[in-house]
Amino acid sequence: MAHEALRGFLQLGILVGGCGFVLIFMQPPNSPGWVLSICSTMIGGVLVVAALLLARFLRDK
Repeated sequence: MAHEALRGFLQLGILVGGCGFVLIFMQPPNSPGWVLSICSTMIGGVLVVAALLLARFLRDK
């Protein structure tokens, strides 16, 4: 069950981070949308890293 949840978080992180990264280039610099895109990219990256670290930790145990 934990592996399915981690896979879901990984997919969610890729979706949020990828969409945020693409939107960075579509928004004018220093606009609220640009800042929100950077924040969503960072949130997606944190989700991906956390899911990968947890998966590695659970695999070793």
